[in-house]
Amino acid sequence: MDFTKTPDFIIIGAQKSGTSTLFHYLNKHPEIFMPWRKELHFFDENYSKGLDWYLHFFNKKKAICCSCAGEASPYYFFHPLVASRIYDAFPEIKLILLLRNPVNRSYSQYHHMKRKGRISLSFEHCIHLEQEIMKGRKDAFFKNSMHSDLMFRRFSFLARSRYAEQLMEWYKLFGREQILIIKSEDYFRDSQAICQQIFQFLGLPAFTIPLKSTHKSSEYPPMKPETRQQLQSYFEPFNQELNQLVGRDFGWQ
Repeated sequence: MDFTKTPDFIIIGAQKSGTSTLFHYLNKHPEIFMPWRKELHFFDENYSKGLDWYLHFFNKKKAICCSCAGEASPYYFFHPLVASRIYDAFPEIKLILLLRNPVNRSYSQYHHMKRKGRISLSFEHCIHLEQEIMKGRKDAFFKNSMHSDLMFRRFSFLARSRYAEQLMEWYKLFGREQILIIKSEDYFRDSQAICQQIFQFLGLPAFTIPLKSTHKSSEYPPMKPETRQQLQSYFEPFNQELNQLVGRDFGWQ
């Protein structure tokens, strides 16, 4: 089947970094089309369905009338095979990446899993077990391209927050000018300004987004001070690696 519309950009991550509100805000721009649901999961969990299945989401009447189309699936950034899959299909595509303070992002992911009833252990117990649980799981994707692993996806509290090791894989394929990296804290503080930055990145005219009064968030207990201190020390070298890779100090504490 011939398709006239393909995605111009993808929000690739990171999970629990503001991708949900950004998806909805960008969809309000009159020149942007986003599929009816966030997280198509084509390049990670649905790749076997084929590119035609994916492109059906973009070939809608509304999409044809828009100059720009995109989607958001935050597991893409972490999945070991997605960067190469996207590059094979759309080597010129633009990518948007939100990165949140890794300590806060990890803790938010934990409570996300807990709310969904997918985990009952304490956060401290989870991060203690993570290294052993995750051992060898990444390699399995390279041995079987259709491999799927819910534990890899759900128990990666610290691994998903080690941003530099993931970003390096994307930089091997895509030009740096193709990847817009947004600090989530900047987005939370001034969503309107960040949206205008994204519109410029996408080559679109400025448009004032009708923002919600608050970002999508859930209430959960604060992290134990000793745990926060432990994680701040743990992530310090990884944050420095990211700063050097991107050429920017994210200033996370």
